[in-house]
Amino acid sequence: MMDDLLREMIDPAPPPRDVPRRRRLWATVAVVGLAAAGATSLTTSAVFTDRERSDAGITTGSIDLEVGSFTLPVPVGGMLPGQTVATPVQLTNTGSLALRYAVGYDAVAADAPDPPETGEPVGPDDPAAVAGTGDLRDVLSLGVFSVTGPDACTADLGDDLDASLGHVSGLATGTGPRPLVGDPAPGAQDGDRMLPAVEDSGEWLCVTVSMDPAAGNEYQSTAVDIALTFDSEQTINNG
Repeated sequence: MMDDLLREMIDPAPPPRDVPRRRRLWATVAVVGLAAAGATSLTTSAVFTDRERSDAGITTGSIDLEVGSFTLPVPVGGMLPGQTVATPVQLTNTGSLALRYAVGYDAVAADAPDPPETGEPVGPDDPAAVAGTGDLRDVLSLGVFSVTGPDACTADLGDDLDASLGHVSGLATGTGPRPLVGDPAPGAQDGDRMLPAVEDSGEWLCVTVSMDPAAGNEYQSTAVDIALTFDSEQTINNG
């Protein structure tokens, strides 16, 4: 009992009217403290920043092999056994990348044109009266040569098979194109031709077609269509 009296004398209880006042005081202190903490946080997180951007584009190179016209100068009246015709073909690399190319061919039997009018009657036993039954592809040879220019492309080259880039005797039947120079398969192959990435770089080829001198009458008034195919590809990162 005495202890309770002494405690009340030392620390008397506040009057009932002071309790709400003290609660408001502590609430105000808490609010001010939180506001100060928030202001400090906002102040310390505000920093100077900068962002820059640099763009770099990528452009792919190009493979573009241009091939000149290909027309065989067949003699007037038609080709004869033992005869050779030749035509130059210009190849140009107009792309931005070095390339390699291969040459293939197609040979398809065709309808022969009517023989020229001579003004003389043709007897029924004359072999020239009807078209031959032979397949002209069997007696033709096709060759490709590298030359310095169109003037260097002559029929005489057809006799120098060792100098040819590619040569075939007896044009195969069936679907083509069939390999003539190099190989169109991806990557470096034997016989593939190279053209550098130099402005207007290219080369001249000479194409020759020869008829077997032993070809008989069955090949009179026969014809064949020959087409060349040029397949090119990039050389960098490709074998």
